[in-house]
Amino acid sequence: GALSMDRTVLKDQAKAELNPNFGYYLLISLPALLLTGLAAIVPFPTIQEAHPGEWQIFVKSSLVTATRSHTNEYLNMWQSIIMFVMLLGLLLMIGVGFAMMDGLRGRSDHHFGWRQMFKIFERGEYFLGSLLIGLLQWVWIFLWTLLLIVPGIVKALAYSQAQWLYRDAIDRGQPIGYTEAITQSRQLMDGYKWELFVLILSFFGWWLLELITFGLAAIWVMPYRTMTFANFYLKLKDKQAA
Repeated sequence: GALSMDRTVLKDQAKAELNPNFGYYLLISLPALLLTGLAAIVPFPTIQEAHPGEWQIFVKSSLVTATRSHTNEYLNMWQSIIMFVMLLGLLLMIGVGFAMMDGLRGRSDHHFGWRQMFKIFERGEYFLGSLLIGLLQWVWIFLWTLLLIVPGIVKALAYSQAQWLYRDAIDRGQPIGYTEAITQSRQLMDGYKWELFVLILSFFGWWLLELITFGLAAIWVMPYRTMTFANFYLKLKDKQAA
């Protein structure tokens, strides 16, 4: 595809929008960054048997002694909280992506406002659509992955543009269904899955940097990556319209 030559251009255009307005984009990304970071670093409880039928649960250095059934309840509650925090962080990041898309399209004044920070909640359809499309993507990708890892990856790439498409349809005043957004994404990505895969791989070095800096590098990397993927979608739409 013609996009393969444009990888540097995609990133340069993303940086051209991001760098002069970095303070604005970092501010609106903060809740998403903090929540996803929190979900990643919160320690999972460690458990050991104290007496037969009694268990000691360690969260950091505090200690809870409980029976087996209570231990399971405690772990489920802990897991649910971490999952909720992670999900909220991911949803907020989709909203940040929407704000970045506006920036790339020249529709943003780059003035910080709470609405930009929590853009995913700006309209009920944004929030509900992103959540349910995300759930559908997850279920279908999971089912494809059960067959083999590669079909799972291929489908993840094919469905990857659904949230952008759904939001654009709402903004045009021509809303589409959740499955329709995924279908349109599949059609849009036809012939471009490899390009997106290579684009994702091109961030591998940045991902390593995030790992080495215990997530601190995400302050720049996450907005840069999100902006680049938003730009990928815009270029795809341009090609479709051409």
